[in-house]
Amino acid sequence: MMKQVSWFTAVFIILISCNDAGNSDKKEERKNNRVSLRSDSINVVKLTDTLVIYESICRGCVYEESVRFKIADSAAVIKLLTVNTHDNSSSDMQGGNIGKELLLVPVKAGNTRMKLYKFLSPETAHEDSARSQTYTIEVKN
Repeated sequence: MMKQVSWFTAVFIILISCNDAGNSDKKEERKNNRVSLRSDSINVVKLTDTLVIYESICRGCVYEESVRFKIADSAAVIKLLTVNTHDNSSSDMQGGNIGKELLLVPVKAGNTRMKLYKFLSPETAHEDSARSQTYTIEVKN
């Protein structure tokens, strides 16, 4: 009977140890977490997260080189860090899409409604205000 209790205790300690190691790995992964923002729900993120919005533009269109993005954040909680361009098509291919990856970072905790504007020309035109998406974001510590 004493051997069974000892054996059970040893197995129990090993299982607990394994779970603790797994949790510490998850905490490390969370520090470099990329969160893809959605416009149809409330996005709950942490200050350590990198926020990502994926956009695409027409490859070979007149406005391909002049597309730019701006954000309007009601509470100054989010900052647009950079826009990365990904063109996975061959150079001799006509048409298709070019991917744009917008990287944003939270600068402080709080709630905000952020508008993302997509401008298709070098000059801001009246119709550009219609090309926007609204994101509701809650940043936690």
